[in-house]
Amino acid sequence: MLKSPELPDCCYPNQPVLICPSCPTPKHSLYLSNLDDQKFLRFSIKYLYLFKKSVSLDCLKYSLSKVLVAYYPLAGRLRASAEDDQKLKVDCNGEGAVFAEAFMDITAEEFLELSKKPNRSWRKLLYRVEALSFLDVPPLVAQVC
Repeated sequence: MLKSPELPDCCYPNQPVLICPSCPTPKHSLYLSNLDDQKFLRFSIKYLYLFKKSVSLDCLKYSLSKVLVAYYPLAGRLRASAEDDQKLKVDCNGEGAVFAEAFMDITAEEFLELSKKPNRSWRKLLYRVEALSFLDVPPLVAQVC
């Protein structure tokens, strides 16, 4: 089997920042539904979107802060319920979504060429939050390359 070409490593010129909602949001807890709270579903889903047109980081951060007003649970944190530590809830506290700025020495066209087939090195494109458990990872982590 032919090995896929490797993507270059991502470099992070700055520490990730927390982007908070642009205005105050409700402060309360929301229990996950019984469907969403299954132990075998406790993992994160990673998406990769590629845009050929560049957008400024400030514009992206501002837009994310606006979106987090309507989708405020994404700016909160997962917690175990005090009554039942097996039941999870979202603490809607407005703490913020993680925003990581990355650089990769490759163009969008080169990336698309390397992406004609699935490539295990795509994982290099996804920011990894250092966490002891699933509960320590914020609900929304965004990375811009």
